Amino acid sequence: MHRALLSFAQTLLIEPRCPICDGPWDNPLPPTAPCTTCLDALALPCQGLKGLQPLPWCALGSYAGPLRQLLLKLRQQRQGKALVALVQLLSDRFTLPATAVLVPIPSWKRQRSNPLPQRIALGLGRPTTELLHRNRAGLSQHHLNKRQRETNLIGAFQACPLDRQGAHCSVWLVDDILTTGSTALAAREALEAAGHRVAGLICLARTPARERRR
Repeated sequence: MHRALLSFAQTLLIEPRCPICDGPWDNPLPPTAPCTTCLDALALPCQGLKGLQPLPWCALGSYAGPLRQLLLKLRQQRQGKALVALVQLLSDRFTLPATAVLVPIPSWKRQRSNPLPQRIALGLGRPTTELLHRNRAGLSQHHLNKRQRETNLIGAFQACPLDRQGAHCSVWLVDDILTTGSTALAAREALEAAGHRVAGLICLARTPARERRR
């Protein structure tokens, strides 16, 4: 009771701030949402982005402009409020099946690994399990073309055996960015080899087609 009253008093006394730019919050949505200025700058489609190739996927927006800059900052810094805001928007735009189990794609780097997939999965509020593990380190995918990415990831993942976890019939992979899809396809191959069924991938951003062709 006292905590509820204290929280209400803080809401009245402390001016809400935008979780992304830390400016005055002017949005009719809950205070965890970005301000209208940030929403306009990010240019996020109201229905998000969806596709079927190279596997079924859904994303908050295109990996370009202000959204790309923000995601790069989130990888380097612990901007928890900004990430929470983006994940909430992602959750609002896509309704996952009730049977969905989220599996974050692990990073191959032992130091300075990418924490976003796991934090995104936990923020979506669905059952999350670490079924995937990296068998080996690989070259950085950033400067590789599509064929090199596919070769680079052969045998890179291993999924937990069924006798330890049991089979999940509706696995959704979670990553921060979808580019060529090579990483997601390698992860799906490992999971399906272990008996799990991968329904698709959910992520914050999808690289534009022109950049994928390069």
